[in-house]
Amino acid sequence: MRSPGSGKPDGHRAEPRPGFVRPQTAQQAAAEALRNDITTGRLAPGTQIVQESLAEEFGMSRIPIREALKTLEAEEFVTYEPHSGYRVAKLGFEELVEVFRLRALLEEELIRDSMRSSVSPSVVDGMRVSMEEMDAAAAAGDLVSVGVSNRRFHFLLFEQSRMSRTRRMVTQLWNTADPYRPLYADLLDQEQVNREHVLLTEAVAAGDVEEVVSLNHRHRSHAIGHLAKILGSDGGEEPS
Repeated sequence: MRSPGSGKPDGHRAEPRPGFVRPQTAQQAAAEALRNDITTGRLAPGTQIVQESLAEEFGMSRIPIREALKTLEAEEFVTYEPHSGYRVAKLGFEELVEVFRLRALLEEELIRDSMRSSVSPSVVDGMRVSMEEMDAAAAAGDLVSVGVSNRRFHFLLFEQSRMSRTRRMVTQLWNTADPYRPLYADLLDQEQVNREHVLLTEAVAAGDVEEVVSLNHRHRSHAIGHLAKILGSDGGEEPS
């Protein structure tokens, strides 16, 4: 039996029209917007989330906002406290050290897998473009855009890896750590960051795996010292 006017049997699912993108639900759109606000530091760790304000800001009812927050709670972006409501998740120094230690282990695996063969020149070009974007954003005092371009710089290499589960884990770890970047932005030596990015790009272009791994470890480790100062910890041992 055929559906009227379809020319296809009942129960047959037609292929979607090329270029068609199914619109997000209100819940999905709210979750994506909040996730972006948290990972870019627009919503700082510990910030209370007022559902009524978000509903007004996004032009939707509280129901999709509430469901979006449940999704983000499951992803550990927010926490819920009875009689207090939702807040952006806030980690202590030792928890952040754990995050960076895990990144050290997993990012090395991604780098080694990504560089198992020569990296495409388009990746290297993309890294250089990201550096230029970071410079422009820093000159404009746009710390959010600096963080976005910095993340793009590093993930251009990570995304060449075939290790999809490891990529997802590293993405989650960056999501956890990125909201803390604005807290120590004033402590960053931008010239040092730029030098290390240049060295990383050159090592990737040269196919020097060991140098890329070493530079990436060194580059990442600066954040722990900055966080120790901001969060008032003695710092302990920095992740290697």
